[in-house]
Amino acid sequence: MVCLDVSGSMYGYPLSQAVLGCERFVDEALEGHYAVAMLFWHHAVAGSTGLTRDRGELVRFLRTATAGGGNNIVPTLDRSRALLQDLAGDRVIAIFGDGDLGDPGAATARAAQLQAENIRIITCGLGQASAESLDVISTESGGAGPRVAAVDDIADSIAGMSSGLRRRGRS
Repeated sequence: MVCLDVSGSMYGYPLSQAVLGCERFVDEALEGHYAVAMLFWHHAVAGSTGLTRDRGELVRFLRTATAGGGNNIVPTLDRSRALLQDLAGDRVIAIFGDGDLGDPGAATARAAQLQAENIRIITCGLGQASAESLDVISTESGGAGPRVAAVDDIADSIAGMSSGLRRRGRS
């Protein structure tokens, strides 16, 4: 599940670069034999796809991204759980954002529930403050600190989240 922040502050260059990064993430996930779903988030879920291995469908959806709204990750975590909870294998939610969680208490509670169900969360934030905010719900360990994107490397940073995926045989 790839979750892209489409809040108002993502307007213009940040969103166009984020879309490119998501396309590259999708390529890596598909090569790793993952089925992928896309989700746009702001203060709610702005749109989503089902799980698929059809790159064209995912790219077409990505190219419809439009910026608007605020931030609240909780509806995104709820939708992601609904899609992934009954599946087997490595279940991953990759989240990119440029703001905060919205309701940090509810977000950390949802993230703990996902982690208890062995659903992993990988995050990357635009700027240090956003990265630190999102890192609170990340299930990545290793002490590397939050994944931080700069305006000039958004696409690379989002694509780089694919390093958190596990290569697997075709299912």
